Parts: sequence; structure tokens; C-alpha cells
Amino acid sequence: MSLVRVERDPGAAVARVVMNRPEARNAVSLAMIDELVSALGDLAVDDGARALVLAGEGKDFCAGADLTDVTMTDAEHDFARSFEGLVEAIETHPWPVIAEVQGAALGAGCQIVVACDLAIAANEARLGIPSARLGLLINYENIERLLRAVGKKRAGEILYAARVVSGTEAAVWGLVNETVPSGDLRTRCMDSAAAIGDLAPLSVRGSKRGIGAAVGRSALDRAADGGLLADFEMMAAAAFGSDDLREGIDAFRERRPPRFRGR
Repeated sequence: MSLVRVERDPGAAVARVVMNRPEARNAVSLAMIDELVSALGDLAVDDGARALVLAGEGKDFCAGADLTDVTMTDAEHDFARSFEGLVEAIETHPWPVIAEVQGAALGAGCQIVVACDLAIAANEARLGIPSARLGLLINYENIERLLRAVGKKRAGEILYAARVVSGTEAAVWGLVNETVPSGDLRTRCMDSAAAIGDLAPLSVRGSKRGIGAAVGRSALDRAADGGLLADFEMMAAAAFGSDDLREGIDAFRERRPPRFRGR
């Protein structure tokens, strides 16, 4: 059975990437990481997919790392390297990734949520990184990502005190953008992704690149920021001279929906 499923209607601008280990509460294994990175890579070169929703099959988004892959020293290092590759694949994906957070998003699951561009959670979802309960320490890059999301003191509550918060609290803290009743979650996420998919592709992609350049992927990658900024400036120039910009202006003047083509 595939550990990752990609759902997409023909011609649709939205792809839904589903972690498919419901019997393990979608705990992240090395095999799942490989399949997720592969799926994200395929969608990165698919010009038709302009927004992604990342979800978990069953009742939980992702209850953490599969500890059978993280119990011995060598395995732990292998898992940490692979997991960081997954997080970077989400952050550097050309299109926005929206986390659809139901049930538990703990440990590795919460770190995935933080890496996503947007996140919508069920009101009763549970988010946290209770690594201190296990004696684990998440890597520096993910600590920095968490700091950017919630700030020093709330990051301290999450990491020092192993605090787990509800979806509603997570929205106040900045871990997610908003919360909705669980029965409305999938529809809200897909509608949000579809709204992004209808917008000017060059603008959306360039904005994601610009945000990446502004915040930096991590302090350990500051040397790469110049390259990110240069890429963003090239994308901005392309958008400024694009047919889509002219179409957007014409549509605004003519009071009609724009028809963006990504060029």
C-alpha cells in the first residue's frame, strides 16, 4: 500500500497530498518521507498544479515520528537528515502548501505544519512538540522555524514544557492561520487552495520566493539568501512584464474575472 496518495481532478489547479498510514496515526517513517518528497517533486514540475493541500488519512494529521525509525543513534541521524529534506521540500516548493490539520499534529507532525505556507486546523485539533517527554531534541532549523512562527516565549512553552494546544489556541499563537469545525475542514482547505489556484501564477510563485528570501530558510543557510533574493528579483521582473499583468489590469478595468495563463 502506498504511504502517500495524491488526489487531483483532471485539469484542477489544486492537488491534495495525503499521508496514508491511518493505522499508525500517520506517524512519519523514512519510507513515508521518501514518498512525500517524491510526490512534492512531481508536483513541483507540474505546471497545472498551482496550490497543494497536505493532509492525513483518518482522524489525525500526523501524530509524530515513527519511533521504530528513531530509536538507535545511526537511525536517528538518518531520520533527522531525511526529515529535514522533507521540510525543505515543503518550504522550497514553488507553489503554496496548505496544511489541513485534524486530530493530532504532534512532534514531526507539528514541525510539518510550521513548514507549510498556510495552515487551517479543526477547532479541536491538537498541536505540539512534546520532545522533552521522550528525551529527544529537534534540530536547530526546526527550532528556528518555530521561533519565527510563535516567538521566543511560546516556543519555550512548546519545547520546555511540552505544551500541546488546541487548534483554537494554535490560531491565536500563530501556529495556524485559522480554525473551523472539523466537518468543514477539508472543504475550507480545498476552497482556500482553489482561490490561490485562480490567481496569477507568476505573482503567487514570486510571492512565495520573496517570503523565503525575506525570512531565510535558517540561520545555517544565510549564505544562500543572496541567491534567493536574486531569484525573487528575476521573478518579479518576469511578472511585471507578463501577459498575466496586462490581463489582470484589463479585467479590473472591464469588471470581469481575469483569465490568467502563467505567462
